[in-house]
Amino acid sequence: MSDNKHDDMLFEMLKECKTLPNFLEEVFGFLQRRTDFYHVAKEPNSPVGLPEGLVEKLVRHTFYKFKPVGSEIIRKNQINITKKAITEISEVISEIKDEREEFSFSKSECYNGSVFENYCWSQTVTDIDIIVKIPKNCTTKHIDVKILPSNVHVTLESGEVLLKGDLCKKCKANDAVWSLDGQKLLIHLDKCQEMWWNCLVQSEPVIDISKIDCSRPYEELPEEAQAKIEELQWNQERKKLGLPTSDELAMHETLKKAWHADGSPFNGPFDPTRVKFN
Repeated sequence: MSDNKHDDMLFEMLKECKTLPNFLEEVFGFLQRRTDFYHVAKEPNSPVGLPEGLVEKLVRHTFYKFKPVGSEIIRKNQINITKKAITEISEVISEIKDEREEFSFSKSECYNGSVFENYCWSQTVTDIDIIVKIPKNCTTKHIDVKILPSNVHVTLESGEVLLKGDLCKKCKANDAVWSLDGQKLLIHLDKCQEMWWNCLVQSEPVIDISKIDCSRPYEELPEEAQAKIEELQWNQERKKLGLPTSDELAMHETLKKAWHADGSPFNGPFDPTRVKFN
């Protein structure tokens, strides 16, 4: 950046810091606290951090970009070096950006599950969805998918294994569905039993199922559970309006029958206000 639109703000900051070392500490401290400037990306497609050594290049490049020089020849040489550094850095960043944009797993794709370098999985209480990273231009002819009740096996035509292992629990292998979407192999499995899995394949680290979202969509609940929810919602609305709930109405009817029953201690017209409940 060659303009000076932030000079006033930075000058006020410099006056508060009083010395250049303090000023630079504030700047780099901010980068450390609020950005991933110091975080080294462990993988090319990591969503945070930069490759090892790139931060130092950026700082060095910026320093020499603004360093005053006395010779026009040196200045020209410096500009050439700067342009070369810019090109190298831009190429590295561009490659990283392209790799990240080409393939990444979203949070929804590993919801209630786990994410690994080559695949991720998510689950509901009834089914499992798996996404496996595959090479560019891969077709169904280049990949072999085998799904059995107790294990899953995904390999490329070259023999490279993308996913292999014994499943956490049994699935309905005959109902399994898989398809390709760009660089993703999508696999859908139905569980044999309605239960939460703590891993996809048994070689994985297990997840803490007490911390996952165990809620279920309304339409997947049994009819009795749906009816109970509707009753609770109805009662809540009745309370807001100051009207009796379903339990209170049922008690009212029971009391009314007892009022007129033979041997009842009550007489006269039915009057529920004469009855006190502990």
